[in-house]
Amino acid sequence: MRTLTILCGLILLSAGVDTGQADPRLLKRWVGTHQGLPLWLDFYGDTMLVVNDMYALDYFASPRSLEAVGDTAFRVSYWFARDRLLLETDDGHVLTMAEQDPLARPLFAGTWRGTTIGRAQPVIDLRMFRGGVARYHEYPDGTWIEGEYDRSTRIITFTWFVDTLQLEGEAGAEPDSLEWVGQYDPAGNALLFPGTIPEESLPDAGTVVLRRAFRW
Repeated sequence: MRTLTILCGLILLSAGVDTGQADPRLLKRWVGTHQGLPLWLDFYGDTMLVVNDMYALDYFASPRSLEAVGDTAFRVSYWFARDRLLLETDDGHVLTMAEQDPLARPLFAGTWRGTTIGRAQPVIDLRMFRGGVARYHEYPDGTWIEGEYDRSTRIITFTWFVDTLQLEGEAGAEPDSLEWVGQYDPAGNALLFPGTIPEESLPDAGTVVLRRAFRW
């Protein structure tokens, strides 16, 4: 198990984990600095991301202690003061972190999966990469379709370059591209497509919800 260098000073020596409930104010994006380097913590339900880590961590929190377990591991004590999150290291140093507006959260590259509301199939497997490149297919064995994406605040637009042989059942010339226009929900860590995914690309498509798939 590796321990992220930037956080190596945050590990506490106290034994055991408090079993109380976590303060709900943790469930945000907190930004600060540590040893002159950027430090941010993203909390999503029962998982979190550290810095720009591509792998989610499990975390356990009581009203005063926070422990993260995974490829990166650390344990700190924490509290809130004047709308700031304060983290205390084992040597007594206190790091101050400020809340970041949810819309300032980066749209993380990675895997997003979901389906039409009220349906179990088809499952859409969407992969987003840095540089605005994306691809999707129907999970698990559908043909991959390549494309790109652009985000403007809450609105995200995907343009898919579709081989005409991949579209069936349409009379006349087939389009060589498809466009999905949806919304990014940073608080729910989801992509929402309210009826905008064309039926020819996904049969019986309606309102589609894709969530970041840290694990599958």
